[in-house]
Amino acid sequence: MKTLRADFNAFGMAPLPAKQQGASLIIALVMLVLISILAIGGMQGSILQERMASNAHDGAISFQATEAALRQAETDVLANIGTRLDAYATPMLVDPWEWDGTNPVPSGTGNAGPDVSAQPIYHLARLADVCPEEQGQPCFERYRVTVRGQGGSDEAITVLQSTVLLPPEL
Repeated sequence: MKTLRADFNAFGMAPLPAKQQGASLIIALVMLVLISILAIGGMQGSILQERMASNAHDGAISFQATEAALRQAETDVLANIGTRLDAYATPMLVDPWEWDGTNPVPSGTGNAGPDVSAQPIYHLARLADVCPEEQGQPCFERYRVTVRGQGGSDEAITVLQSTVLLPPEL
């Protein structure tokens, strides 16, 4: 039976070869760099998805706030004669999507709760009456309601419009 004999140094370890190439160190470093690049790419993708989700949430809050104020403004037109008289003298907005809420002055302010950066505002203007073709029938009054609302930040803006048709008073 043959026995293998190895020479050991003073520390109890086999001696190292006289010349080393260092290839394992280079391969390990390259693998570490590749893994780091993949990790950084994954983090950037996660950050982008987080921003997209935040913007979608902000847009949804803006739309809900604007829609709530639209319903409040429609109720105001239907229930309040003073609001209708004010709207009679108010000109229509030329470009509603460019209305900044200051020029012309808004007709009122809605209440959308504490989650918005600013409460929605609305503009009311009277449109032409709608009269039936039959003679002697009463005409309907029409009003244009334009609402501008913001979401959780002032960058998420929604503008909605509706037309309110009042029943004739007999």
